[in-house]
Amino acid sequence: MPDLNAAIHELKDALGDYLDGGREEGVFNVQIGGPGSLPTLADLDLSELHLDLLPEPPSEEQRRILEALGYVPEGESYLHPAGWRLVLPDHSRGWRAEQQALRALLLADESAAARYRLVFISEGRAAADQALQAEATAHHARTVGFGPAQMVAGMLAELDAPWMFAGGVALDLHLGQVSRPHDDLDVAVARDAQPQLLQLLSDWKLDAPQGGMYQPWTAPLEPPLHQIHARHPALPDVLMLDLLLTDLSDGLWHYRRDPRVMLPLAEARLWSPAGWPYLAPQAVLLFKAAAADRKVRGKDARDFERMRPMLDGQALKWLRGALELLEPEHEWLTKL
Repeated sequence: MPDLNAAIHELKDALGDYLDGGREEGVFNVQIGGPGSLPTLADLDLSELHLDLLPEPPSEEQRRILEALGYVPEGESYLHPAGWRLVLPDHSRGWRAEQQALRALLLADESAAARYRLVFISEGRAAADQALQAEATAHHARTVGFGPAQMVAGMLAELDAPWMFAGGVALDLHLGQVSRPHDDLDVAVARDAQPQLLQLLSDWKLDAPQGGMYQPWTAPLEPPLHQIHARHPALPDVLMLDLLLTDLSDGLWHYRRDPRVMLPLAEARLWSPAGWPYLAPQAVLLFKAAAADRKVRGKDARDFERMRPMLDGQALKWLRGALELLEPEHEWLTKL
């Protein structure tokens, strides 16, 4: 087996580690994956490194560096002569998280690995991944579930300010089940709670994306800055906690991208059976409907199709009105 951990260090050294801060490019995340990385399936395919590299797509200089390290372009991936494949994940699909959930299933369940082998041999990698996807998601729901959210909810319970889970996890909480693995854990939090957050997260690695690079978060951020990326070794199965500073003043949730759009906080902030606050699904879907400068991502389109039947008339009316105001030609309007 190739030494993939040494290859990871080599990539960070050559391309730069974005998480070190103060740089506009570099390795954001890299991890071992693919069926070939499992001892029981190593004969089927090469081991893989899944590389999140900024900027996206990689620059020509970064591609030259990869080739100088021995990586040979193969379509959208790279092959290394020492015996592994380098893959740059498509973030619009949620592929990286799905692959990690699949790998966890195949490591834990010999019968699942045997079924994967049969499909791989007869129909190929893509078909084998698809055949086990639902089972991998179910395994992820059983073994990971809302564990990351539980840890964060326990920590933020001490916060004397409104906060709520957002993004895909908020939709899962509304449904009462984990529908897919998530790369990170989104939490919307009142902007004026930053001094308390600094104290609560004193033993976390805290970075604020600013001007295309990471800067250590040590002081309150002012608009339009709104993100804090928090990492802790004890946070399980997600890359980070993504804190989204939000205007929750005057008893209202204010849509960050356009101040004309708002919801009463009592409607925007719902509660799970476990007592965890989460952003109402119509507000989550408004974010997923895409900013004006990019198309709807594949995973967000799937979230919309899954959640639309779950929205009551008032929520549908609000989402339709918000989209008509912000993007009157949006593709979702015909379905609302």
